[in-house]
Amino acid sequence: MRHTQRVSTWAAAAALICALSGCRQGPRPIAGADSPLPGGEASAEFIDRVEGQVNVNQNDAFRGVLLLLESKDESKGFGERARKLIDRGIVPDTWELDALKPIRREQLACMICKGVKAEGGVWHSLYGHTLRYCLQEMQHQGFIVQGLGNTPVSGSEFVAVLARADAYLQQGEIPEALKPKQ
Repeated sequence: MRHTQRVSTWAAAAALICALSGCRQGPRPIAGADSPLPGGEASAEFIDRVEGQVNVNQNDAFRGVLLLLESKDESKGFGERARKLIDRGIVPDTWELDALKPIRREQLACMICKGVKAEGGVWHSLYGHTLRYCLQEMQHQGFIVQGLGNTPVSGSEFVAVLARADAYLQQGEIPEALKPKQ
């Protein structure tokens, strides 16, 4: 096979793999962009409501991260909330954003890693803020318990991660009392 034929064969194969695996170029649409959350909900009320949830959805997770980083969330809906986090570089615009879809552990790890500007290890330094390496780093540093990255985050786990991240932002470390029991 000649060189040009080989290159075009590889390019076609790469395009097919990309199409089948769902990789995309550019921003994805935001599903449920107008989805509101309960109005007039202060931080403590938000934490109480979310803590009892079986799975935390992206809308609640984004609100929690905004409350952590900005101490407030005055967004009108999920789309505005998502846009704020995208603009800050906390959420990549290539994620599948859906207000009602559960947040996965690897996504939460990535948002927290970027939000608290955690220093990473060798792999994290080489490959950047990928879902895989952010999860590994956040588990290693004690923000998130060990486990699979593609599993949904429960309300109690979400609140615990927010508490650890808040302590880290305030003190520069996670107190032993807040670290997960591995």
